[in-house]
Amino acid sequence: MTMYKYTLEKKSKKHICPDCGKKRFVKYIETNTDEYLASHVGRCDRELNCGYHYPPKSYFEDNNQQYIPFIHKKMSSKDLKIKMSFHSVEDLTSTLTNYSKNNFVQFLNTKFKSSEVKKLLKDYKIGTATNWHNATIFWQMDEENRIRGGKIISYTSKGKRTQYINWVHAIQLKRNQIPEFNLNQCLFGLNLINKYQKSIAIVESEKTACIMSLIFDKYLWLATGSLNGLNEKKLKVIKNRKIVLYPDLGKTGKNGSPFSQWKLKCDNLKKKNYDIHISELLENNATNEHREKGYDIADYFLENQKNGHRKIISKKQQDLIQLYQKNKNIKTLIDVFCLYDDNGNKFNL
Repeated sequence: MTMYKYTLEKKSKKHICPDCGKKRFVKYIETNTDEYLASHVGRCDRELNCGYHYPPKSYFEDNNQQYIPFIHKKMSSKDLKIKMSFHSVEDLTSTLTNYSKNNFVQFLNTKFKSSEVKKLLKDYKIGTATNWHNATIFWQMDEENRIRGGKIISYTSKGKRTQYINWVHAIQLKRNQIPEFNLNQCLFGLNLINKYQKSIAIVESEKTACIMSLIFDKYLWLATGSLNGLNEKKLKVIKNRKIVLYPDLGKTGKNGSPFSQWKLKCDNLKKKNYDIHISELLENNATNEHREKGYDIADYFLENQKNGHRKIISKKQQDLIQLYQKNKNIKTLIDVFCLYDDNGNKFNL
């Protein structure tokens, strides 16, 4: 069995980034010893605003040392059984409460109908961390409804993410409630692929997937959890589905822009017969301010939602006006998704 000799530390502990100075740095450890390779060998979680990543391979090359990336070892049947850990159903169900204190849920209630939000909470199994600042828990459940992890993110009352991010298993380990936990992530929302036979849209953040599922239900919205979270291991289970990628905006860093990074992965997956495409919507329509702020598709939609509709010129769009009067989101859907009529003419509200 082949294993990586060095891996990013899986604990919730963060260090000071040697580049940006923020406490968002994750160090590489040696798999056998759990010891840090060096203080500056690791990756900053601030992927868009910093992008610092100094991997073990570069460290060894810079120090003229031989780099051995893998460990070859035989794994016993016992090792194989503990390869992947799961949370209990009780862990999940006990968090499906206290939504009145959950800032993210309350933010959704200010933007959408309560009935729609309730359906979202039920589908995606959104929880509340009552023992951790009433933050939001995004449970990762796979296609077999196995609970692989619970990502805890704290939001302000305006729906903005704070710096507080944790995992349910990390808290359980710290409190000695469980002896060990081997996190093996999957796409957020993966539990819904058997329920909804729709084309799949993939975004970075769980928040974005939730909001877009309320805005544009033509797609089943899933999330990778991070810019680097898009990989074939996670996508294998949906290889037979049509997939559209919606990367966030962001500055061009050492590894390129978010779009260019996902475009490269998209092209590689196409070569492996994935029916996958990447949206250029944000790249073609966003402002420099949007790019500076790292807007995602949900941010772009919600901003457009605030704008008043334009005057209709063509009489052919009278039916559309009536729809708009019933639902103001029509205009934003047209702008954001560049919708056209049957004759190929763009709707203009």
